[in-house]
Amino acid sequence: MIINTRQDLDSIQGTPEHADFIEKLKGSMTKTVNVAIYPDGYNDPEYTGELIEPIWEDQEDLTIIESFGFTKDEINLI
Repeated sequence: MIINTRQDLDSIQGTPEHADFIEKLKGSMTKTVNVAIYPDGYNDPEYTGELIEPIWEDQEDLTIIESFGFTKDEINLI
């Protein structure tokens, strides 16, 4: 089953598929972002400066749950 809307999700409430999708929604509330600062031209083939390692940071992103009509508090209660 394809779940594109809150209505699609609500129509399978009480099923294992619903529970699985809710867990995936909960997992979507953070994203891992590289916050390292790179100099201009870092990705150019001619760049000869020092190698800069990525700095990974988790950041909250509620875009997906909000697209399904949930708030952070609401999804955490399910």
